[in-house]
Formats: sequence, C-alpha cells, structure tokens
Amino acid sequence: MRLNPAAFNRHLDHIGQSFRWRKAFACPCVDQNSGSADYNCPRCHGQGVIWNAAVDAKAGVASQSVQTRWAQSGRWEDGDLVLSVQGSSPMWAMGIFDRVTSMNASDPFSMALVRGAPTERLRFVMDSVQRVFWYHQATGEIVEGKAPVQADDGSLAWPDGGAPPDGMQYSLSGTKRLEYYVYDQLPRNRNEHHGARLPKAVVLRRFDLFGRGFNQGSA
Repeated sequence: MRLNPAAFNRHLDHIGQSFRWRKAFACPCVDQNSGSADYNCPRCHGQGVIWNAAVDAKAGVASQSVQTRWAQSGRWEDGDLVLSVQGSSPMWAMGIFDRVTSMNASDPFSMALVRGAPTERLRFVMDSVQRVFWYHQATGEIVEGKAPVQADDGSLAWPDGGAPPDGMQYSLSGTKRLEYYVYDQLPRNRNEHHGARLPKAVVLRRFDLFGRGFNQGSA
C-alpha cells in the first residue's frame, strides 16, 4: 500500500484553517561567547530571533485525541496546539521558533501604554480596536482617541490623527489574533514511502510564552 500525498493535500486544504506563517532566523546580534542576544538590538529587541514577512497558508488542526496524547507526555501547556501540515502548504517547511498566527480565532485584550515610550510596542497581532482613551491632564475627563495602525514590528502609529499626546498613558482595547511558535519537536520528513511529502504533526505553543518581557523582531 502506498499513501497518496495528493489526497491528503486535498483533504486538509478543504477542512484546514487559515494561518499566517513567519520563518524564524537567528539574529546576528547573539554573542558568540555567552549565547545571549543584545537587549538593545533594533531588530530582535533582545530575543535573539527575527522573523520573515508573513506567508498565508492552511493546515489542519489535530483532533482532541491527538492533543490528549501529547498532553500525556508531560510537556503540555494550556493553549498548546497540534497541527497536521499537508505537503502542499508553505508551512510544511517550518522549523523551530517559526511563528504561526491563526486567522480564524481571536481573543480580547485591554492594556495601558505610554505614547512614545520604548515599551509602546505590541507583542501580538491586533485583529480589531474597540476603544482608545486617556484622561485629560487638567480636568481629568475622559478623552476618546482613534484606532492606531500596527506596523510589522509591533509599533503603533496614528496616520489619520487622534493619537494620545506624547508621554500620555492611555488605554487600548480590542481583539488580538491567536499567535504561536513552533515548540520542542521539530517537524521532520517522514521516512515512509521514500520520503513522500506526507502530512507532518507540529506542536505549537502560545507566543505569549516565548521570550517573556521582550518585543518582536522582524527581518
């Protein structure tokens, strides 16, 4: 019996969910002696990894039974996700620390930021903005702002106006895309059927758990 990669591709292309995949690369700022990244690096912001521009792709989400078996290995974290990546997907070539953004799911968020501060950079991809507001320094009244635009490096801008004043602490609320990174076991080519491009099982972990306290880099 010989498995049919084309049949797997058609099936997973049909039932699969939409994702955006970003290939990971080691940042050249990493110290050769300590292995630590430069915290002031303008590209990786101390993470030691940068990512390419996103590529649209599809992949199948593994069944609950598959995820349960992974949980029994003792390395499962709440929010982990197992994908079945078909050979026709660009993500079939993914590797450790690659980033994967789900385009079919989102979570709410609400956070306080300071306009113009080095920390005014999101570590996730915004899906929508529901509200931006701050308190007027003189009267204490609420001032409603406009929705910002997020750049690839996570920074925020208001090209159409409505931004908080420089140095002002403000509240930003909305929804964010669920984002993951390739964790632990690298996806490997299967040895069966002379290395045919059969689907790979890939374990993803929530990106919130990657490089806590650092911002994202972009190649």
